[in-house]
Amino acid sequence: MLRPDLNNAEYVLFLGEYPGNSGKPMQAIGRQASIESNDGKLKFTVVDPVMVGGAVSSVGKSADWIPIIPTTDNSFVMAVAQWIIVNHRYNAPYMSSPTFEAAKKKGFNSYTNSSYLVITDSEHKNYRRLLRAEDLGLAAPKKKKGKAEAFIVIDKATQKPVQITATAEADLFFKGELKDSNGKPIQVETAFSLLKKSVMQQPLAEYARDCGIPVEKIIEIAKNLTSHGTKASIEGMGNTTSATGMNIAKAFTLINAMLGNINKKGGVINRRLAYPSTSGGPRYDLKSIKGGPKKGGVNLGRNGIYEKSTEYKNKVAAGQPAYPSRLPWHAKVTGADNQAVFSLINGYPYPAKILINWMSNPFFATPAAARKDVMDAFKNSDVIPLMISCDAFMGEMSAISDYIIPDTTQYESWGFPNMEGNFAGKYKGMRWPVVTPLTPKIDSKRHACFENYVIDVAKKIGIPGYGDKAITGSDKKTYPLNSPEDYFLRAAANTTYAGTPLPKLSAEEMQLQGLDEVIKPWKAALTEEEWPRVAFMMSRGGRYEPEGAGFDGDNHKYGYTGRVNIYAEEIATERNSITGKFYPGVITSEPERFADGRLLEDVFPKLQWPFKGVSYKAKLRSNSTLANSPILTSMSAGNYLEINPQDAAQQGFKDGDRVRIISATGATAEGILQVRSGVGTGVIAVAYGYGHWEYGVKKHHAGNRSFGGDAKRAKGVLLSGLSLVDPTFKEPFGYSDMATGSPARNGGAFRLEKI
Repeated sequence: MLRPDLNNAEYVLFLGEYPGNSGKPMQAIGRQASIESNDGKLKFTVVDPVMVGGAVSSVGKSADWIPIIPTTDNSFVMAVAQWIIVNHRYNAPYMSSPTFEAAKKKGFNSYTNSSYLVITDSEHKNYRRLLRAEDLGLAAPKKKKGKAEAFIVIDKATQKPVQITATAEADLFFKGELKDSNGKPIQVETAFSLLKKSVMQQPLAEYARDCGIPVEKIIEIAKNLTSHGTKASIEGMGNTTSATGMNIAKAFTLINAMLGNINKKGGVINRRLAYPSTSGGPRYDLKSIKGGPKKGGVNLGRNGIYEKSTEYKNKVAAGQPAYPSRLPWHAKVTGADNQAVFSLINGYPYPAKILINWMSNPFFATPAAARKDVMDAFKNSDVIPLMISCDAFMGEMSAISDYIIPDTTQYESWGFPNMEGNFAGKYKGMRWPVVTPLTPKIDSKRHACFENYVIDVAKKIGIPGYGDKAITGSDKKTYPLNSPEDYFLRAAANTTYAGTPLPKLSAEEMQLQGLDEVIKPWKAALTEEEWPRVAFMMSRGGRYEPEGAGFDGDNHKYGYTGRVNIYAEEIATERNSITGKFYPGVITSEPERFADGRLLEDVFPKLQWPFKGVSYKAKLRSNSTLANSPILTSMSAGNYLEINPQDAAQQGFKDGDRVRIISATGATAEGILQVRSGVGTGVIAVAYGYGHWEYGVKKHHAGNRSFGGDAKRAKGVLLSGLSLVDPTFKEPFGYSDMATGSPARNGGAFRLEKI
């Protein structure tokens, strides 16, 4: 995911993200947005259903908040894209460059497939795929590393089909017929033409009605985006967790591509630009394990191609309809933990034997997972025979586990955080234990934690890669992996020695900072030559390039080098495993639908279910700060069900009413109503982090000790516990985006009633 270069930007549209209150890293985003906007260098707009403050101030001149109807961000972006195309405000030189080399010569640092031809002939064997040289009977170029870039475009000057490497300027709007080697016609259309067709399906006024943003505001934002060259961008995050998530995610790539800002100073740049650490680094190979188990099989979250599944093959062989699948499959997604929750309880695509849960609290975090039928399934040993949680807290999931392995907190453990964005150079943070863990000792040197549990189990059952001869060094010698520091300190050595090694920390500075005493228990993990350099990294909190070092002129040195897809062939050639229909290759304004294709509002009419739900990050509450500060708890003991004054007046509510929120699929909760103008109409906003039923709420006993029992921690409402289940299925299944499996954390259908 690309992030705005806030330090050099002139305009940023935050769509579904609030600088200073959400995003990664939210503190840096808020600080940079505030500094740059207060200095007059940056103007930004936040389009979000809820105003939560952050870097937006009611008296600020450079920032604006505009409410939007949840899950309609795609309609808003379709309107913006339509205005940009109709008014020719897109970056034509950039978008018409069919290769990186062609774009580079024009001063850009990335390229798109906007001009690539797509086969639109439904009778063609390669229907919906990008047109390639072999489709026209042309010789394809020689393969490079297993890939041949043999795509076809229309040369703008000659209007003839050519391979992408044969022109620097391709036609963006060609639509017509080409002949294959046998003279047979093939209907084709450029990716950009297909995009234009999609965004022109509705007039601006209809898009404005759908998303709740006036036409004049949409045009104002579109003008702002296209008035700063490549120093404007769009960014978003939480809004993608909805049943329209795929199209919303496409929006960010689309608009940034239309601006030509990708990999440009002031535009959008890569995140997580890290030095090597826990991988094949210059000192130790921490990635590969000789004789280790091979990755394979089907992901539990159904992340794979349904047409390759056993279920599909069996249905076809038996002459049965191949669609629908029992539960949805998501072909182009690497992982979806929310989908794994529903796979587990339904035993599909296969039943689980052992579930190991680490650093996760699915009952609390996953929409619809807090339903009684879902939690009861997890408790059923016939469904999940063995469940092990490794947790520093008695969370909702840990409380029902068969075994709980005590884990450490961030102050007691090792870590190498990446920079999430807004920093152009390479970075690798380093965290080490600064206090003795409070978990039990398992031997004279080690405490209970996830890493030690994995090491000990692996050694007990004979998994390679652990024990006295586990890690291979660059000197071809083997080194032990018997404790966390054996692994993490060698990861630090990889970072330290990447490229030009870091200098050695002087003995004087080592003593001045007290690092000589800190590293004594870990001395055996590294060599005498490595320690002073690793200590230098520890003394600085990590390794990072100077600010601005990531740029070469206006181009980002570590930019995304892949093709930016306006038309996503991989998605367009995949079918919805429930309906059997193809997914769209370009962005569309599809509203919320259930898995079987029915519109949400057809099943649950708006007159009966007038609200959509939105959860947002609370300022004074999160999972990790629940009870750390009695002051914070007293300032924000519970949350509210927040609605707009207009909605309150129409529904007959007033601020402070005790109300019941009811989900269209049956879940309910009670809370206090808060009426405020910082919530869009038709929205119920709920701050996340409240409504626990474990995490210290209940009293638990261990031997002669008891802990927990603070009922105050249960205050408030958990919106994800009320989220919809999809009525398409007989089994419990959380409402989600069909293409990606993204959970419907936002949207849905709700109503309120006074108690």
